[in-house]
Amino acid sequence: MEEVILELGLKECADTRVGDGHKKGGCSGGERRRVSIGVQMLRNPSILFLDEPTTGLDATSAFHLVKTLKHLANTGRTIITTIHQPRSDIFFLFDRLTLLSRGNVAYTGPTDECLSWFDGLLPGELKPHVNPADYLIDIVAVDTRNKEAEDESRARVNRLLVAWSKESEARFTTEKAPLDDSQAPDERAKRLKQSAPFLRQVQVLTSRTLLTTIRDPFGLMGSWSQAIFMGLVCGLIFYRIPHNLAGIRSTQAAFYLLGAGHSYLFVLFEIYRLTRVDIQLFDRERGENLVTGVAWVVSRRIAHGILEDFIVPFLFCFIFAHLAGFQGNIGIFLAITVLVHYIVVSFALFCVALLRDFPWATLMANLFATVQTYSSGFFAQAATIPVYVRWMKYISYFVS
Repeated sequence: MEEVILELGLKECADTRVGDGHKKGGCSGGERRRVSIGVQMLRNPSILFLDEPTTGLDATSAFHLVKTLKHLANTGRTIITTIHQPRSDIFFLFDRLTLLSRGNVAYTGPTDECLSWFDGLLPGELKPHVNPADYLIDIVAVDTRNKEAEDESRARVNRLLVAWSKESEARFTTEKAPLDDSQAPDERAKRLKQSAPFLRQVQVLTSRTLLTTIRDPFGLMGSWSQAIFMGLVCGLIFYRIPHNLAGIRSTQAAFYLLGAGHSYLFVLFEIYRLTRVDIQLFDRERGENLVTGVAWVVSRRIAHGILEDFIVPFLFCFIFAHLAGFQGNIGIFLAITVLVHYIVVSFALFCVALLRDFPWATLMANLFATVQTYSSGFFAQAATIPVYVRWMKYISYFVS
């Protein structure tokens, strides 16, 4: 961030609120435009696309902005931008120029060769002391003020487009024969296979997930605090369950809280976390053939396994088991808790993979959890459930 601030010349306004306005001591128009560019540069992109970045700026601010873009280009980035009516010193800052007329290319190539090309086609049209950018915009525009001017300008534009069409064939056509239809799918398949190796994907995605999780201390501490809070509440409710016939019902209810209470809260949190950013980022990177679904899932579980998947069940299990009096079987109790936790996060991923939307994914999770609760022996015995829905007890992760 500090490098971007220095690179864009924003050091003097680094601690200024962007939206305060220049009259209130805030950022100027040019500074705000550079801030918007800096937001994109935080990802360190190799290519920047800018749509009319100088619009609304005075001549001096526009010049300084384009000089900043020129500096970024000199550091190895590619800057592609559209611009209208640049002043002459701005025009010559660009390395390459593409001039469009009615959706067709009238010229594309080095900026310093542009004027000589059009001067050869329209000799004497460029007058002294005229902004070259204004001249180029004028000769490729159609004048619609009257029919005579329109016909003349259309004929000129058509002549320029035809001339460049022939020139571009000579400049840009290579000697290499184009791929025929039978070869194109093979070449396309090769390009699609150019993603990183599986282990490399897992390594990069795991480190990124670890970093983003640590950078969200509220979410991380929230998941830990939830386990501690649920362990205390459930443990105090079922404090020292008697190991006799009278305590069977309480023990059954305690195991229900193990499967339903703690896991239900975490499934909602996992769905929220997935739908907020993670699944959209995965869809974009998978569409660009950067990651595979298996590598993404594996890396996510490795990263969260370090920070949550064992810590959260352990905190809940340790507190609940000691308060409720399950110390004798705490190993089995912990194993069940960890297993339920992994089932829950997997089910959350399943809901999000199907629906991609937080309200719909949580609705699906709620419906499925309700069905599982009633079919797992807590609220209805399996023998009393109709035969055609009795099979549901086998897909319930709740412990009956």
